[in-house]
Amino acid sequence: MKRLRDRGKTKNKAHKKINIGKILVYTVGVAVILFIGIYFLIILSSKLSDSTRTNGSNQYLLSQDRDDTSTTLVVIEGGSGQEKKINEAYLFLTNTNKKESVLIYIPGWMYYGGLEEDFGNSVAVSSFRYAGDFLQEGRGIEYAIWQVGQMLGIKVDSYIWFSPEGMKNYSSLYGDISEIKDKLKEYYKVPEGDSLSDPFFKLSVMSSQYSVLKNMVGLPRIIDFNNMVYSNLNFTSFLNFFATLNKTVQGTETYGIDLSFYKYSTEDLSTSGGQIRYMNTDEFDNVYRSLIAKVIDRGLEKERVRVEVYNGSGVPGAAKQFGRKIENSGCDVVRYENAPKTMERTVLYISNEESFSHSLKVVTEILSGSYDLVIGRPEFMTTGDIVVVLGQDIKQMYSF
Repeated sequence: MKRLRDRGKTKNKAHKKINIGKILVYTVGVAVILFIGIYFLIILSSKLSDSTRTNGSNQYLLSQDRDDTSTTLVVIEGGSGQEKKINEAYLFLTNTNKKESVLIYIPGWMYYGGLEEDFGNSVAVSSFRYAGDFLQEGRGIEYAIWQVGQMLGIKVDSYIWFSPEGMKNYSSLYGDISEIKDKLKEYYKVPEGDSLSDPFFKLSVMSSQYSVLKNMVGLPRIIDFNNMVYSNLNFTSFLNFFATLNKTVQGTETYGIDLSFYKYSTEDLSTSGGQIRYMNTDEFDNVYRSLIAKVIDRGLEKERVRVEVYNGSGVPGAAKQFGRKIENSGCDVVRYENAPKTMERTVLYISNEESFSHSLKVVTEILSGSYDLVIGRPEFMTTGDIVVVLGQDIKQMYSF
């Protein structure tokens, strides 16, 4: 009997040990599930500040319609206080349906002509935000996005703006982003005769360091992005951009344009003295247009539209500026010049709306909704399928 009792006690002890083990497993499981739930709750509830929405400039700075081609501008700042400046900017265009992409690197030291009227001399990319804040306090980011768009002749869908603190936070969370692995360089093709410098690969390095596990371990730093990064993207889309960038580059035929390469700039004397390098827009446009033909939607490609742009706005050079953006979006601009008279409102003429529906969408995006649509032709002689006569209402796009 005693032996039977001893055996019973032994079984009860073993049973208790098994129960404790199960409890520990269940406890850890519940804790993990709870942590993952909190993580996703924080990710979904986090919001980035959008500087373009505050003053409604998103309506003309950013594309409002979405198609197969996605265009994202990434701006990276460095320094602090009065020394804060744009170190580099990147524009990533991709059409995953056509499996084609283009990445453009814009160095901060490059100068852009055409701003002499406001500042007395040309302005470097590094000073775009400072210049915007000088014209109108608090609108430096908007101004910089606008000037990058003017510089490249491209209108973007989305932007991600890293403050210096945002970049430090990114490096602290994901690790060193200075080392460029040779593998990353194999992802990109270059136009004939071009080459890519090390700064070109910074976005790819940032993407290679990204991981969800690091997000979970460094959850407080994830929250810090709310006050350090500006974007019109929601928080999950911001993270997803870096999570998928290299996968997209690998999964598509991706060309790189490095504007620090000598042929994309010309050296000249600045008005304040010293040698500076200005962007060579003609050289850039020639290369970019040969590549954008690969990326644009098939519907737009098939229409083979001819566009004419006339300036009746009173803004010098507006026809060329808008015409360049239209052409860099995949349409053929056959003429741009002054209109016979000044117009109060922009008028867009189209002879056959059904035959050029994709092209019409591109042109109206560039005009940002500020136009009257007329089915027909203007009173003066034109031959284009779409004719744009710019009016004084476009001046709102220059107001900073």
